[in-house]
Amino acid sequence: MRQLNQKCNYLTTFQYILIVLTLFSCTQKTKESKPIILSVADAVDAIQDLSSNLTISFNKILEELRAKAFPLIDSTSFNNFNNNNNNNNFYNKEEIKTLQLEKIYSSFEEGDSNFKATASYKVNFSKNFNSIVITILLGDNTMESVLINYDLNGDMIDYEVISYDEIVDDWFKSKIESKMESNIITVNHINWSNDDKHEESTFFKIEENGKIEHLSQEEIHIESVIQQLNLDKFKIKKNLIVAKVQPNNSDETIVVIPEIAGTDNGYDFELNSHIVLINSNTGKITHRYYESSYSSEWASDAVVLSEIKIDTAPYIVSKETRAFGIRIYRLNMSKANPYSNEHISLFVKSGDSLKKVLHNYDVMISGGEWDTNCYGEFVKEEKLLVISDNMTNGYFDILVKNKITDTKADIDENGDCEAKDIITTQKTLLKFNGEKYN
Repeated sequence: MRQLNQKCNYLTTFQYILIVLTLFSCTQKTKESKPIILSVADAVDAIQDLSSNLTISFNKILEELRAKAFPLIDSTSFNNFNNNNNNNNFYNKEEIKTLQLEKIYSSFEEGDSNFKATASYKVNFSKNFNSIVITILLGDNTMESVLINYDLNGDMIDYEVISYDEIVDDWFKSKIESKMESNIITVNHINWSNDDKHEESTFFKIEENGKIEHLSQEEIHIESVIQQLNLDKFKIKKNLIVAKVQPNNSDETIVVIPEIAGTDNGYDFELNSHIVLINSNTGKITHRYYESSYSSEWASDAVVLSEIKIDTAPYIVSKETRAFGIRIYRLNMSKANPYSNEHISLFVKSGDSLKKVLHNYDVMISGGEWDTNCYGEFVKEEKLLVISDNMTNGYFDILVKNKITDTKADIDENGDCEAKDIITTQKTLLKFNGEKYN
């Protein structure tokens, strides 16, 4: 009965119109009346009815699939496939056409009998599109499962292979397994060569429009942190997000999420700061720090906050404590009065939190005034932080070496623009007062 209904649903446009003509023809034989004319409107109605039937067919396929909840692991293999399937569950030609599998596997269009497709399950990534996992037999010895996203009309949006298995007697064997969590997919590629096993992971994100986009390891960490902090994605300054693996500990990654406080008018905004440490393997937050825009002074106006950087230089502030830095870079847009500034804050671990031990210390200031042609004066300070051997309140003092460059430019006797630098140096000592360096 199911196959009969499907055959009815898959009538071609020509068949549908032919039936209409036949009915009119039969009527003509019993009544001698005017010639039968099939209008364009009648043909359009026939095509629309056919389209409606095809949509119903896709929905019927969708309804017959069992749903799986997140998180889930897809490890389709010949072992579990043979235990849960039989030949009666393979899709027929009409179903394959409705699912548009020939767009992925040309062998279906070519009529290769070795290629077979069977239903696996459906998952709910979004109410805006449908997601189906279909298992494909690529012959007798290889198989794979593919995740396909369809729009609500049954048209294919995107797809990605999420599992693979093969039966081989050779020295080399491959397998793919996947884990799906919310809108993130982790695809593990596993290769065996003799007794050696090698694994490599790739990451994908299901976008709101159903597209499947590749993610880097850094991007997947950022997505995970945003979810764990329960932040509104529309309130995040995405171009200023940064992440960096600790050079002394690859299992630890620093992530900075700048959250918009109030409104964002392009270059005019204020930011709350979310600074976290995560486990590089699991993506779970291990330490966190939050500061409002009012106290962090992460603000942008005429002097634009253009970049946030993570500084992982070896700031060994005590015998057992290593700090890392967050640098904020600002500049203005004035050609005649250029200005730029960079300051650093240092953070250390404290329980399951992070503690700021140096607040917004200027390490670069550059500014001046000129006629936009030649004549002008500029001053630039560049500061280097050096950990000293002396300690105050349990933390090493920080020696600041400041290089100051005074530049004057003017027209020389030959009519050329000549700039002269005068460089001086200064030293300052920062000491820990029990809470912060000052």
